Amino acid sequence: MKILFFAPHSAIWVHAFPEALVADVLKQGGHEIVYITCGELFSRFCVCMSAHRIPIDASEEDRKAVCGLCHEYKNIIRHEFALSGYDLASVLTSEDLREVERIGDSVTPEDLLDLTIDGVEVGRAALSTFLLTYKRVSLTFSSEEWLIFKIELVNTLRSFFGCRKVLDRERPDRVILYSSGYSVNLVWCHLAQKRGILFYYMNAGSNLSDRLQKVVLSRGHSLQRRLLSYWDQYKTIPCPPNTMAYVTDHFLELLKGRHSFVYSVPKSVEGIDLRHRFGIRPDQKVLVATLSSYDELFAAQVTGLFPSDLHFLFPLQVDWLRAMLNFIRLRPDLFLIIRVHPREFPNKREIVKSEHARQLEETFRDLPRNTAVNWPADGISLYDLADITDVCLNGWSSAGKELSLLGIPVVIYSSNLVFYPPDLNYLGETMESYFGQIEQALKDGWSHERIRRTYRWLALEDQYSRLDISDSYAYKEHASRPIWQRVFGRICRELSPHFQQRRDCKHRATRMISAPLINRIVTEGRDSVLDILEPSQHERVSDEVETRALKNQIGRLVSALYGEQSRLPISHTLHQRLVSFVES
Repeated sequence: MKILFFAPHSAIWVHAFPEALVADVLKQGGHEIVYITCGELFSRFCVCMSAHRIPIDASEEDRKAVCGLCHEYKNIIRHEFALSGYDLASVLTSEDLREVERIGDSVTPEDLLDLTIDGVEVGRAALSTFLLTYKRVSLTFSSEEWLIFKIELVNTLRSFFGCRKVLDRERPDRVILYSSGYSVNLVWCHLAQKRGILFYYMNAGSNLSDRLQKVVLSRGHSLQRRLLSYWDQYKTIPCPPNTMAYVTDHFLELLKGRHSFVYSVPKSVEGIDLRHRFGIRPDQKVLVATLSSYDELFAAQVTGLFPSDLHFLFPLQVDWLRAMLNFIRLRPDLFLIIRVHPREFPNKREIVKSEHARQLEETFRDLPRNTAVNWPADGISLYDLADITDVCLNGWSSAGKELSLLGIPVVIYSSNLVFYPPDLNYLGETMESYFGQIEQALKDGWSHERIRRTYRWLALEDQYSRLDISDSYAYKEHASRPIWQRVFGRICRELSPHFQQRRDCKHRATRMISAPLINRIVTEGRDSVLDILEPSQHERVSDEVETRALKNQIGRLVSALYGEQSRLPISHTLHQRLVSFVES
């Protein structure tokens, strides 16, 4: 079988190296591997430059430095893994490049979505990276924004033209790439699909405690959405202690707030009297509405990666907010805290304020007395808020499952928006049932069984659906290292700038443990590892063993959440409920 890897982002080593490991496994399995790299085709600006914090208006020298790094890492991978292939730039002629520029110059904002070549909606695909980078929720462009977008459009066109030639030349049986959402990758997925070629995407794992030691390898686009179809098979299976501890490890990393994928600030060490800060009376119950970064949904809908014809109770987040504000005005016994998603504003990963944030600022001009807004600038952790939350109201934020893991009832208004099982939450998809579910959630309150179910879901999401590559890639992003190791590593990098990359290659396993699964997924056209391993093939334990493990893990959460105060909970708080269950 001929398997083609499109790998244009070698400068992002934590993506490129796991991708090369998978290519190596398939090569060892007797398959012909064609490894296609960039060759400075996207040198105007690319994902690698963004990852290395090079702005789009950077000097040519800074941009070339990233291209040089990409070239060096690519050569290391080709040499160490003996992967044959070539640069995408080598297949494009000067005539191709002129045609790309001509098309790019002829497109206007008004006809962008109509740009289709060989049945592939290239214009829509080109929007994917741009919309997320600039956090857009509309397709209106200023003249400056249009010039910036044109760079992405030309990159996407170059990738498409190159892909068409490579597929003609190689006629592969499979196409594999790291992250299908990047615009230059997305057109490869679309063109492969048009030609009846199965394509697979890779991503790092979702558990932040060992994100780089796990990979997703799945057919098509987002496995995350398809995980929901496996939930009925797994939701009744008790979670083994080791797996439960692994899920907790992820949550503990969330609490530290240090990872670039964690938007919430760290949990406070000494705690914050948030009821006093927000002016919440002792007799008021607290609703916390967790907003989502709207541009991610908008980008997925525009590019066709998420249905745009689904009907929701609240078409826009601002519609949802207005309905909640109308509800809360009539309920003096309740207090509503609206938590704006930190991604809407500049943060440690992005420097852009979202278009949606400006809409929210308009909506919050006239708030009821029993309502407050928690802006990212307030520096309040989601997990500090959790301690006073009676019910969470969620759109599609991952906060919905995080608070479910703490036993807090969560109410959602659409089963199609969340990327976790709706039955972990209360669901109301009509106006009457939605507000009825809020009342029911307030009545039912906190539940340790909700924690149990959420652990089972995260076992499926974080472990059972992932491939383990830890025998070949040990690097952890926030590992604590002794000072002698840090000094030794610094010296090695000074003597050999790419010491770590060469070391990774040298220390990989001769034969990866996950090799048989990787081979079967790709060669048999399987959806993912879940399409191979049955639930019965995982460790099985009794309900009693799971309950003991659940108490142990909640104990770990209590220690991380409350530190030295973990044994002195205040009544009617999350802290008190968690401790009571552990001691029961």
